Amino acid sequence: MASSSNWLSGVNVVLVMAYGSLDLKEEIDIRLSRVQDIKYEPQLLADDDARLLQLDTPGNQSCYNYLYRMKALDAIRASEIPFHAEGRHPRSLMGKNFRSYLLDLRNTSTPFKGVRKPLIDTLLDGYETARYGTGVFGQREYLRYQEALSELATV
Repeated sequence: MASSSNWLSGVNVVLVMAYGSLDLKEEIDIRLSRVQDIKYEPQLLADDDARLLQLDTPGNQSCYNYLYRMKALDAIRASEIPFHAEGRHPRSLMGKNFRSYLLDLRNTSTPFKGVRKPLIDTLLDGYETARYGTGVFGQREYLRYQEALSELATV
């Protein structure tokens, strides 16, 4: 009798693990599907955010790469580039529509005179690295991205 109860407890463990992982997978899939319903991208860093003070302290700046990434994404909103003015790129989804706007500028004849393809490529690379990249995005990369963003805003 003891050996049959051990066998049953082993089966129960396997069943719990199998169904538990299925439930977890379903929960993850449900939550990931909700990402498509996001209608607003908030500002990531306030101007008075205490974390920004860490960028001014000397030392290992590489551990603050996430702050430069956040600043780069917030800089889109502050740039006043009219990518949402045409109605094709609504203001609420800044990042996704900013990327679409840049791709439109790069792939079509642009209404803005003086916009160079390398400038748009720099912005696209900077945006994608800041938002999705796993490599380093530190002060140097942020400043290069910010300079390109300012140049596009002046055009």
